[in-house]
Amino acid sequence: MSGGGNAARLAALTQALVERWRQTRDVWADAKAEEFEGRFMRPLESAADSAVIGIEQLEAVLRKIRSDCD
Repeated sequence: MSGGGNAARLAALTQALVERWRQTRDVWADAKAEEFEGRFMRPLESAADSAVIGIEQLEAVLRKIRSDCD
């Protein structure tokens, strides 16, 4: 597990997905696209943001444990 790399990677991948979704919405602009966005994209982005915070907190605890064990 790299220090800080996991949270940063998840954040970057989520941002890439959101950007691709925005590009898709430029050409897919009907009611089903809105439904898909509401059912999947918004919750996914929110969950990923929460996961990034959790991963950062976990990584901080692990760093503390490692430093305490040295």
